[in-house]
Amino acid sequence: MNLAELTKAIGGELVGDGSRVVEAMASLETAGPTDVAFLANPKYAKYIAETKAAAVIVSADCDAEAVSVIRCADPYFAFRQAMVLLYGFRKVPFAGVDPRACIDSAATVAATASVAQFVTISHGAMVGEGSALYPGVFVGPEARIGCCCVLYPNVVVYDGCVLGDRVTVHANSVIGEDGFGYATHDGAHNKIPQAGWVEIGDDVEIGACNTIDRATLGATRIGAGTKFSNQVAIGHGTVLGRHNLLVAQAGIAGSTTTGDYCVFAGQAGVVGHLRIGDFVRVGAQAGVTNDIPPNTEVWGTPALPLVEARRRAVLGRQLPKVRERIRALEYEIAELKRILHQHVAPTDNACGYETP
Repeated sequence: MNLAELTKAIGGELVGDGSRVVEAMASLETAGPTDVAFLANPKYAKYIAETKAAAVIVSADCDAEAVSVIRCADPYFAFRQAMVLLYGFRKVPFAGVDPRACIDSAATVAATASVAQFVTISHGAMVGEGSALYPGVFVGPEARIGCCCVLYPNVVVYDGCVLGDRVTVHANSVIGEDGFGYATHDGAHNKIPQAGWVEIGDDVEIGACNTIDRATLGATRIGAGTKFSNQVAIGHGTVLGRHNLLVAQAGIAGSTTTGDYCVFAGQAGVVGHLRIGDFVRVGAQAGVTNDIPPNTEVWGTPALPLVEARRRAVLGRQLPKVRERIRALEYEIAELKRILHQHVAPTDNACGYETP
């Protein structure tokens, strides 16, 4: 499409030649004359003057003049819209039910669902309209997959678990495995039956190699619109709110409840049985050990409000210098004591003992 068409489609304002044809998106550094680039982070503004892109998507207040620009209120979302227009989403490369799939006679698979080879759909399971199951997917007994879901290769959905509509689960993720529940008695760890299940809301996306434990009793719940990166672990009985974001290797232990619109950065960890409010942001590698009120940003281990955590981090970096100063002060005190001892003459007391 040309720049004028693209600009109209993403709701921007073009400054430049609208007839110029574009074919793809690219970064500022690598873009060519038929590419569109974007600038969402101001620290990369220095590259605008050097880019060979046909146009750059920028914020509404950007004053760049070296190239054609498309000014948008939200340049990152505009970039997303342009990506959808120029590339679209991944198309499912198969249709219908492959004869090599293993589907129980008591399972229900919608007529418009796509089931690839070597998929297993167990007794009483249901797969909704327009859903696609890639090779190697296992759907356990009585599990339910909603409409327009995509399960990539080797995804496992254990018995009784429920996926809403438009859920995407990437390769090798496991939903509904047993929670980590044991009663220690006389030195032995005795397994507690995990009689619950997992419920995943609409429009959730789960990255590769995630694990979501089934609850001991009741449900582990993932709120609508929540997105997981890769290698995220969710403990049994956890309840996540709507539109949470969990970055790679984040982990939330069992029976913790989060509010809506929370963010857990990479390798953040949360202990069990906590309550975390709406709009909480947990920094990378933070260790959360206490409840967090709404609209709070925390970081560090143990996690503290961001301002205090940063102050402690700065002090931590100063510890080697502080240690040297303490050593120097200890040496000076020792010298002062030695000098003082030399200048105080001993006196005889009434008992005949010498006192320094």
